[in-house]
Amino acid sequence: MARIAKSGLEYFPFDIDFFQDIRIRKLIKRQGGKAVTVYTLLLCLIYKNGYYIQWDDELPFIGSEMSGFEEAYISEVIKICLSLGLFDKEIFDKEKVLTSKGIQVRYCNIQRQNKRIGRIDKYAIVDELNQSFKPSSSVEKIHTVKKSTPKHRATSHSEPPAEPAVPTPAPPPSPAPATSDDNTKWLVEFFADNNQENLQLLCKNFGLKPEDIDCLRKLADAVVAEWELSRTTHRDYNDWSRHLISSMRIKKRDSTNHPNNNQPEARAPKRPKSDVQRLNEATERRRKEEQRRTEELKGKSSAEILRQYRERNGLDPGKSIADSLDQSPNTT
Repeated sequence: MARIAKSGLEYFPFDIDFFQDIRIRKLIKRQGGKAVTVYTLLLCLIYKNGYYIQWDDELPFIGSEMSGFEEAYISEVIKICLSLGLFDKEIFDKEKVLTSKGIQVRYCNIQRQNKRIGRIDKYAIVDELNQSFKPSSSVEKIHTVKKSTPKHRATSHSEPPAEPAVPTPAPPPSPAPATSDDNTKWLVEFFADNNQENLQLLCKNFGLKPEDIDCLRKLADAVVAEWELSRTTHRDYNDWSRHLISSMRIKKRDSTNHPNNNQPEARAPKRPKSDVQRLNEATERRRKEEQRRTEELKGKSSAEILRQYRERNGLDPGKSIADSLDQSPNTT
């Protein structure tokens, strides 16, 4: 008896540019870093059963039990995910189901890689997904011939019938390199007026002020110029924008660490001091020394001042100052 095919997945890929998605950054901004844990947990529950999960009152409890967060917080994160487009809001309002176009596409791709038939029978967002999983007419014809051909016993003088050759599918076409027109069109879309909020968040993420969008434009122009020289390819605008943000971040970091392109700063040669400058400096040093001594003498008795004078000039305490000065003409 044949085993029932599994509808769920055992794994799903995690994009390294996950945190570059503007929807994920908005989710973290509104609900904190814990919201990513809740969203990832929901993806695991969805892919475990297939490509969608039915909403009910137990789902926030399950999410709370598995993550340790409050049920109200789980419900609030789901609402934000729906408003940001991480889950399809139209299907949720109509069918109370959590799914999205990206989830369904990823589900079908994994099933195809595992050589399984993955069909979106319910809650399909893109109808073209099922068409890529329908067997071709030539393959159907081959299987039909195999089933209708009667079995014959092979003798020592007979040869087994030849198996019909299955046509090898053609490899998918490689993406065409992005032209200057594509880059220009996508740059206009990236810096459009309706994307100002995302650009301001990107400025803040880069350590810039929200109004420094011109700096972002310069970084983007530099990155696109390098892509056109190296003929870098991109599948679509989403792929282009993700790679653009990553390259801009690297270029911004390099410019911050090496502002002058690794060139040492030029130092102005020191000019020799004039005689007037040296005389002024010596006069200022004497004035400060006299001021310091005056501050030391404040509040002291004459005997204490005399004792300090003897010690500083090396005079004999048993003699008078006049006798000591006569014997020490160099004492000042």
